[in-house]
Amino acid sequence: MKLTVVFPLYNEEVLLPGLPGVMERIRAALAEHELSFLAVDDGSVDGTAAGLERIDGLRVVAHGRNRGVGAAQETGLLQAQGEAAVVYDPDEAYRPEELAPLVRALEDPGADLVTLSPYHPEGGVEGVGPLRLWLSKTASALYRRRLHSRLHTFTCAVRAYRLEAVRPLLPLPADFTAAAFLIAGALRAGLRVIEVPARLHARRAGGSKMRVLRTIRAHLRLLRDLSVTGPDSNRETDRS
Repeated sequence: MKLTVVFPLYNEEVLLPGLPGVMERIRAALAEHELSFLAVDDGSVDGTAAGLERIDGLRVVAHGRNRGVGAAQETGLLQAQGEAAVVYDPDEAYRPEELAPLVRALEDPGADLVTLSPYHPEGGVEGVGPLRLWLSKTASALYRRRLHSRLHTFTCAVRAYRLEAVRPLLPLPADFTAAAFLIAGALRAGLRVIEVPARLHARRAGGSKMRVLRTIRAHLRLLRDLSVTGPDSNRETDRS
């Protein structure tokens, strides 16, 4: 499969020394696929932009100003080349090796969107702060109930997308609700959504850019505005 690995980044200069190594681990995990790498710099004001330009094998698209993580994901999905895109945060909260079962699940016939799922019974969480964990798990539980879905995780942004299926769901909210918005849109559109159990860790370096109160309000607005889908009969789990 020809696919693009998308790195949405904002003020992540601290991660750049390790990014070539992350790319090598991704290449090893997805060795059977034809890969390209795309970084979306979301208006960084530190040394991220200059650092990205020095990394071999990485195409860079820059926003002129900070627009939000959802906007960076949208740009990545629009600029990605090939059949599919993998959106990955190189803070290594999810290890690069977890992309192998993610992409393998996307190769299943009819699969359109595959998400890593730490809240799946076979997933797990290590070292994540209690506030972030509470917000993410609570939001996923509320989306699960609102959408009458059997999925366990709605907020993880590390995903594989079949581009021809998900591009019609754009544009995305610019904020941290983009991941949930995409799953909700996929379910409403009758797309096949798969979750893969995964282990979430504390990020390797740096800090989250999420503003907690702002993100809570955004999730509540999205939950209010969502059209309710029917039961999620297309959900599957790749346990390999």
